[in-house]
Amino acid sequence: MARKRVINDSFTDMRGFDVTRDPNLVATLARGLQVLECLKHKNSQFMGNKEIAEITGLSKPAVSRITYTLSKFGYIKYVASLSKYTLGTSILTAAYPVLANMKIRQIARPLMQELANEVGGVVSLGVRHGTQMLFVESCASATSVTPVVAGIGARIPLLVTAMGRAYLCGLFPIERHELMDQLSGLEHFSDAEVQTNLSEALKQFDKWGFCFAKKGLVKETRSVGVPVLAKVDGESFAFNCGIPAFRLGPNQLENDVGPRLLNLVRSVERTMGLT
Repeated sequence: MARKRVINDSFTDMRGFDVTRDPNLVATLARGLQVLECLKHKNSQFMGNKEIAEITGLSKPAVSRITYTLSKFGYIKYVASLSKYTLGTSILTAAYPVLANMKIRQIARPLMQELANEVGGVVSLGVRHGTQMLFVESCASATSVTPVVAGIGARIPLLVTAMGRAYLCGLFPIERHELMDQLSGLEHFSDAEVQTNLSEALKQFDKWGFCFAKKGLVKETRSVGVPVLAKVDGESFAFNCGIPAFRLGPNQLENDVGPRLLNLVRSVERTMGLT
């Protein structure tokens, strides 16, 4: 009997992935990356081999060999008192050069911090990771009381958030079409829901030059997103600005915060020679 695969809602990149279908893939390496993805997406900080096996669909002996190997190289760490694993410090040594080499972060950060202070919110920069947006920079106002301040490495949904929608609007049509096919495969969104969300985002972008999160997504916070309209080192980026709802006046997001964020992004593009 085939092993029943249990997938975490945020475990998008490996959903239903069969490493045997692509002859160019190194299956053992792919399975090791599956285990790392599992640990990164888990809400709990620690996971045992049994739980990893249930989520990834890998056999327990395979998971045991993989976790042993990853722990030897410092990518995960075994906590003997819990008989479980957590991410190790080698993850940081792999991630830091990626962030350090993102010139757009260095150029945008002072402008992001300035805007965050001015509007009393949080300004973030992100790239796509699978069917989510990954924060690579985030600046919060010193007086921010935003309920959740997502830091570097945080992930948010692509289809319904201001940043994700802005990202979609900034893509070339053929790129957007390919990505929409991926989004249509998620069990939480029907094809009709995917198209409705995209149409709503495109209408906002055509009218304002920026996008808003799906209405009612987060009651305590309102947000607006703007895409970078040119690729940076082959990568597409998008910014967002989130502000506590109680701080916003009528239409302030549309008439003030959105245009400010749009100006910030255009300034970054000019400084980087993208326009």
